[in-house]
Amino acid sequence: MSESILLVEDNALVLAQLNQTLTTAGYQVTTAINGLDGYNKAQQQRFDLCIVDHLMPLMNGPQLIKNLISLAGNAPSTIMFLTTQELKVVDQISEVQLANKVLSKPISNSEFLDEVRQLIEYSSEVA
Repeated sequence: MSESILLVEDNALVLAQLNQTLTTAGYQVTTAINGLDGYNKAQQQRFDLCIVDHLMPLMNGPQLIKNLISLAGNAPSTIMFLTTQELKVVDQISEVQLANKVLSKPISNSEFLDEVRQLIEYSSEVA
């Protein structure tokens, strides 16, 4: 399995946990500590999946999604959006509607991996 994932999360503990879960499952993971860092990395490499946190410094999740989709040849195949806010509030944000999946944190490792696998499968079908 060589699917590449960009994990953008400003909370160091959450970043470490999700990174560990993904790498143990065999994914190639690149981490970013805020939206701007994630955007810079996405400009250099195309990812099969971008996992984007909602509230981050420098560039928040919705801004990052909008910027990722505008990347000409490097736009990711799929985007997962993670939030601690209520989904009914988040669903009102227009950029969030561009994500393929929106999940609430905290999330169990098994549920998280199931969602990642589904998005990776979807991205390989549409590629």
